[in-house]
Amino acid sequence: MRRLQIIIFFPILILLASFFYACNDGFDDYSSSPNDLLTFSQDTIAFDTIITTINTPFQTFKVYNSNSKALLISSIYLENGNESGFKINVDGRSGDSFEDVEIQKKDSLFVFVDAKPAKNNSNEPEYFTDYIVFVTNGVKQKVLLEASSQDAEIWKGLTIYSDSTLNNVKPFVIYDSLVVKEGATLHLQEGISFYMHGGAEIIVKGTLKAKGTPENPIVIRGDRFDYTVGLPYDLIPGQWNGFQFESNSFDNELEYMYIRNGKNGMNFQLSDPTKSKMKMKNVVMTNFKGILINSINCNIEAENCEFSNSKDALLNLIGGKYSFTHCTLANYYFSSMEYGWGNSDNETVVLSNAYFNTENEAFEYYPILQADFYNSIIWGMKELSTSQIKIDESDESSLSYYFKNCLFPHKGAENDDENDSNAKVVNCVINKDPKFRIIMSEVPEKNDFIYDFRLDSISPAKNVADIEIAKKISLDINGINRFLDEGPDIGGYEWENYP
Repeated sequence: MRRLQIIIFFPILILLASFFYACNDGFDDYSSSPNDLLTFSQDTIAFDTIITTINTPFQTFKVYNSNSKALLISSIYLENGNESGFKINVDGRSGDSFEDVEIQKKDSLFVFVDAKPAKNNSNEPEYFTDYIVFVTNGVKQKVLLEASSQDAEIWKGLTIYSDSTLNNVKPFVIYDSLVVKEGATLHLQEGISFYMHGGAEIIVKGTLKAKGTPENPIVIRGDRFDYTVGLPYDLIPGQWNGFQFESNSFDNELEYMYIRNGKNGMNFQLSDPTKSKMKMKNVVMTNFKGILINSINCNIEAENCEFSNSKDALLNLIGGKYSFTHCTLANYYFSSMEYGWGNSDNETVVLSNAYFNTENEAFEYYPILQADFYNSIIWGMKELSTSQIKIDESDESSLSYYFKNCLFPHKGAENDDENDSNAKVVNCVINKDPKFRIIMSEVPEKNDFIYDFRLDSISPAKNVADIEIAKKISLDINGINRFLDEGPDIGGYEWENYP
C-alpha cells in the first residue's frame, strides 16, 4: 500500500515541478550585459499645443527587448519627476517612477504618455520638455517628451447679455455653448482663436461682428490637437456642433475667418429676407460633417470666400435672397474605410422654395427672390452626368437665380443670350474641371486630406472672370491683385506662379 502511494505521488511532483518551470517564463535568467539594450518604437513623443490645466489624450509607444535573454529594467522614471506636467503609464501602472520592470526576450511593453501642464501665466505658448529614463544593467536610455503649453480662457455655457468685445490676448476654449442674446452684439477682435470642445456650439440670437485681418485672421476649430490613426484631429470633421443663427438675428458680419471641422457649419433659421442676415468676406469654411451653410428665407451675401468639403450640400438655400461673388465652392469630402466618416453624395448647391416643417409635418413655401452667383466656381466629386447644382423648378416663378462668369458642371446647361432679360446663365464655363492645385487622387489617403483650392496654371478658370465685377473686389482671399496678368480669374483665388 505504501509503495502504491509513492508511485502515485512521484508523477504528481514531476507535474508540479514542470508547471512551476513553465510559469517562470525565463525571468530567473536576466541578461546582465550592458550591451543588451532596449529599443523604442519612437525616440521622441511630441505633443502639439496643449491647453494648460486640461488633460491631453494619451500618446503611446512600445519598448522592445530584441535580445536573447530577458531584461530587468531596474528603473523607469520621468527625469523631472512630476514638475513638467507629463505623466506616464507603464503596462497599466500609473506614476512618475517604476522599479524592477521585467521584459521577456523578444517581447515588448507599452508606455502611455499624457500631460496636464500648470498655467504658465503668459499670453504666449511656452515650450517644455522632459525625458523618460530607462535604466537597464547600469545603462541609461531616454525618450524625449516635448510640447507647447498655452494658457486659455475656459468657458462653459457662457451667455453674452449686452454689447461686448472679446480680445485676442489668449485663445478661448468653449465647452457646451457660447450664446449671444437678442439685442446684444458680440465683437471678436482680430487674431482671436476659439477651440470648440466636443458638442459645443455658438448660438447667435443677437448680432455677431467678427472681423479679422489678413495678418491676424480669426480661427474657430475643434479643441483636439492630437492624432488618430495617423491623422491630426484638425483634419477630422464632426468635432463640434457649429453655428446657429436664430430668426431674429440680423446684421451679422464675418471677415478673414477660418472655420473648420464641425458637424454643421452655419444654420440660419427662418427669417426676414428684407433684412441683412449675414455678410461674409474672405472667409474659409471647410471640412464639415453635415450641411455647410443651411438657410431658410434669409438674406446672405458672400465675397472672396472658400466654402469646401462637407458631407451634405455646401449651400442649401430655401427661399430668401443670396449673392455669392468670387467664391470657390468645392466639395471633395471623402473618407476611406480606414477613417469611416463617409463620402459626400449630395449636390454642391441646392436651391429650393420648399421647406419641410418637422413640427407640423408639412411643407412651407418661400420664394427664392434672388440667388446670384458672379465669378464663382461650383464643383464637386459627383459625376458630370449629374448636376452639381440642384434647382427645384416645380414653380419657376418663385425661383430667381443667375450665374454670370461662373464655372460649374451641369448636365444640359448652356449659356443664355446676355441681352435676354430672362437670361439665367451668362458667359459661364460649363463642364470643365477647374484644375485645383491639390485635391484627392485616386488613392485619397496619399494626400493626407490636405487640399489646396487655388488654381493650377492650366485651369480654365484663369483670366475669364467678369472684369467690371472683379474691379469691385480687386484682391483675392490671399490679398493677390487680380489685375497683374491677362485678366481676373473665376473663384476666390487668383492664380499666381506659386512656388
